[in-house]
Amino acid sequence: MILLITYANNQGNTILGVLAPTLFVQVATAYSIFGIVTALVSRSRPDLLFKTQNQIIILIIDVISIMLIVFTSGGVSSGLALLLIVNVAFAGILLRGLVSTFIAAVAALAVLYCEFYLSLSLEDYTSHFLQAGVLGAILFATSLYIQSVNSRAYQATLLANEQASSIIDLEKLNNEIIQRMRTGIIVVNSNNEIVSINNAARSLLSPILKIDVKNNKETFILPDVLRDQIIRWRSNTFDQGDPIKIPESSTRLQTNFAFLTKDDDSDILIFVENQLRMMQRIRQTKLASLGRLTANIAHEIRNPLGAISHAGQILNESNTISKDDKRLLEIILNHSDRVNRIIEDVLDVSRHRDLAPDSIQLNTWLEKFVSHYKQTNKQCDEILLEIEDDIELKIITSQLERVLTNLFDNGLRYSEKATGKATLEVRAGSKPDTDGRLQPFIRIIDQGPGLNEEEEAHLFEPFHTTESTGTGLGLYISKELCEANQATLDYSTTDSGTSCFSIYFSSPTVK
Repeated sequence: MILLITYANNQGNTILGVLAPTLFVQVATAYSIFGIVTALVSRSRPDLLFKTQNQIIILIIDVISIMLIVFTSGGVSSGLALLLIVNVAFAGILLRGLVSTFIAAVAALAVLYCEFYLSLSLEDYTSHFLQAGVLGAILFATSLYIQSVNSRAYQATLLANEQASSIIDLEKLNNEIIQRMRTGIIVVNSNNEIVSINNAARSLLSPILKIDVKNNKETFILPDVLRDQIIRWRSNTFDQGDPIKIPESSTRLQTNFAFLTKDDDSDILIFVENQLRMMQRIRQTKLASLGRLTANIAHEIRNPLGAISHAGQILNESNTISKDDKRLLEIILNHSDRVNRIIEDVLDVSRHRDLAPDSIQLNTWLEKFVSHYKQTNKQCDEILLEIEDDIELKIITSQLERVLTNLFDNGLRYSEKATGKATLEVRAGSKPDTDGRLQPFIRIIDQGPGLNEEEEAHLFEPFHTTESTGTGLGLYISKELCEANQATLDYSTTDSGTSCFSIYFSSPTVK
């Protein structure tokens, strides 16, 4: 188009079309139309231009069109043949290998043929075969150089794409690992806004996690209790925060914080973990240490304790001791028996064996257990049993029996002290947990007065008891047995002010 405009504005004063003006105008016009059509096709059907055969056809048409313009303008001496360098360079970029060299060969042959034809057809024409040969060499050199550069660029592109693909795959893998972790992970920016949160964190914090929907996009809002912990932690990084109590649930969450970088305005990484799982891991370590300790001390204590008890029993059978001595012997025997029961209880805690859990229907099993307990316990006046759902559980039944027996014994004793009758209320059912699944529970409600905060804080500690005859290990052992079965034992006070112990089970199936 530029050549046409130049020719139209400078007719007679330009070398353009000097040998064949009409053919020059026709070729230049056709070449312009071809260029416009190609540009339009590249917009509407870009897939056509990605095919190698179409690219070869276009480049050959370019070479032929330019050579016709060179021919009509006086051959190589016009200088227009240098435009072929651009075509050969583009051929080296678009086409790889021998195909690119083929375009250079076609252009070089076209230059030589044009010069040869003009030297034969025109009598006064001065041939420029040397210039044509040099131009042909330049075309080949351009093609080879561009191919070399293009090959290196192609290899670099392949390497970059491979690295980018590896980075993307690694990012996906890291994201998949983070999303599948059982530990909740949250990234919070300097404005305490959630940048990223994994599935575990969403599940653990779902009862208190707020969601803001804008433009069909969900944005998670940091819970107030977690925001307050972050603010305190920023001022004192040694303060990792107290466990977060999830409302209407036995779940307690432990949080830990860390800066992502050393900058003052760095994002903060928050780890959220179910305290029960942490306690289970600690419990395994604790029981292993306790087992080694009790195995060593049991033998050392039991032998002298057995000798003391046996000597006391023989002495008690004597007819020569006084009543005062009888009383002293009774104290010796009672406390020897109490020490022996403490040793038995400590051993029971430390030597839990990995028993296979049984699959039970909780309603049927609980009815049989309550019926058997009533028949074998003479101190029981009444046990009211309420079951809401037909629940299937997997649990070690012998350990559940011991937990319930201990809770029933304590509940009946405190009910009798408060009302004069040994009564209990037992409820079994299910409620949604933090993951939205139905979590089975058993509640044992007695008529005894509820505990204050100080008493409740020490309720499940070993050797803590308010009675002179107890060992203080009953509730501690019950809690340990529950945790061994992936369950939790909690204490609460009812609306009427009485005591309630609740066992929450995991992995339920409610029919």
